[in-house]
Amino acid sequence: MRGLYEVFYAGYLFLRLITGAILIYCVLSWFRPSFRAFDLLGRFIEPFVMPFRKLSVRLMRYFRAPIDFSFLLAMIGYQVLERLWWRLYALLARL
Repeated sequence: MRGLYEVFYAGYLFLRLITGAILIYCVLSWFRPSFRAFDLLGRFIEPFVMPFRKLSVRLMRYFRAPIDFSFLLAMIGYQVLERLWWRLYALLARL
């Protein structure tokens, strides 16, 4: 049972890493940084934000607002996924 917990904890840490990287990227984007680490961080999080872009575009069209909600939706989505992840662990641990 210990091995199962370690696998789920590693998945949890990965989801937290993604959420934290998105948050750091958003805060840094306010200051328009031009250093290489910012570009690397952007390339790291882009595949994780991409699934939320279509929904963000729909929201932008619906509300007629030029605000990109994809990063906010991604953070919310990954936090929901994190909670579902632990529920799956609880379900498997009972078996």
